[in-house]
Amino acid sequence: MDQTFLVTKGQRLIELLDLTLAKPQAAMWVHYPDSDVWKLWIVPDSAVQDKREFYRIVAEVISDQETLAGLDVSATEFIREDHPAIRGMQRVLRMPGVGDAHFTGNTFNGYYLPDGIVIRMDVARKNPAAA
Repeated sequence: MDQTFLVTKGQRLIELLDLTLAKPQAAMWVHYPDSDVWKLWIVPDSAVQDKREFYRIVAEVISDQETLAGLDVSATEFIREDHPAIRGMQRVLRMPGVGDAHFTGNTFNGYYLPDGIVIRMDVARKNPAAA
């Protein structure tokens, strides 16, 4: 898939989700090479931890915006902030706004990600001594 499309649509979706309860702490496109599919992993704000509510909000935002034409809710994936890849990535990258950081063939916290594009990485870091 065209990576310019992924970046443009991903950034716009994140900006629009910032105006909802599902404001993303982290978002990144992840490529699944076996099926040649890209999924936009989104870690929503702690205010929305129910998957159905998350997907309802995303579907509503996408359907209300002509600027998101070509993007479907099925291209998104609800990811929790304690996912190993998110925990590993937050140690090496901080991107509180929207941007695009490309990576290829990396392992984060023991979780292999073949290809990806980070749109935001702003997950609150927890004190390991307190855990």
